[in-house]
Amino acid sequence: MALTREKLVISALNTFLQEGYSGATIEGISENAGFSRGAFYAHFASKEDIFLEIVASEADKITPMLIERIEAASSPSEMIGIVSGWAEERSQTQSLAILMFEAMQQAQRNGTLDERYRQLFRQSWHSVGEAMRPFFPDQRLPCAPEEVVAIIVALSYSPIVSGAGGHKAGRLVELMLKALAQQP
Repeated sequence: MALTREKLVISALNTFLQEGYSGATIEGISENAGFSRGAFYAHFASKEDIFLEIVASEADKITPMLIERIEAASSPSEMIGIVSGWAEERSQTQSLAILMFEAMQQAQRNGTLDERYRQLFRQSWHSVGEAMRPFFPDQRLPCAPEEVVAIIVALSYSPIVSGAGGHKAGRLVELMLKALAQQP
């Protein structure tokens, strides 16, 4: 059972990347994995459910790694370098971010955007923001931890920032964190 689920998730990711969120179908995901629609529905209730699992899996990999890097920093400037480097790395991999944007837009239009997406991001972003807290003056963030990270994510994943705007996401994150952490 776990192997079937894993194959469906891999197939879904590949299908989403090839077809886009809107173009991907449960039939296509199932067929690409070598299974029937029934096998899909034995593991997932909908296309949204499997997409949420992909996003959650990615967050489960990225969040602890980023927190570990931040916690290993010995100064505010080192933390800023780590986070801005992460932002620059993320800005180079836009495909999943674009899929998430497309999926959320469609879910909002269809009225199917559920609290699970918001909760996933809120928890991950809060954890990363809390890891950054010790590097701010008096360990005080200027806003909620998840808001600081939301700004970082917005700068990191925005194709307009990194593409059309011609600005490096890592540099913008560095400038923003220096200002918020009152660093020269």
